[in-house]
Amino acid sequence: MKIENKIEIARNILNNAAEMNMSKSILLKISQKIDKYIVKYYHKNGGQKGDMG
Repeated sequence: MKIENKIEIARNILNNAAEMNMSKSILLKISQKIDKYIVKYYHKNGGQKGDMG
């Protein structure tokens, strides 16, 4: 699966979890996972700005 897809899926999961009033610790774990995916994306693409879609 492409990293862009992983980021988008994780963002959707985070939004759904927030709407369901999940605990802050769960929201934090999801957010940290998104951060890791974003860092991986920028490393893969040489830190260039651009549309992920």
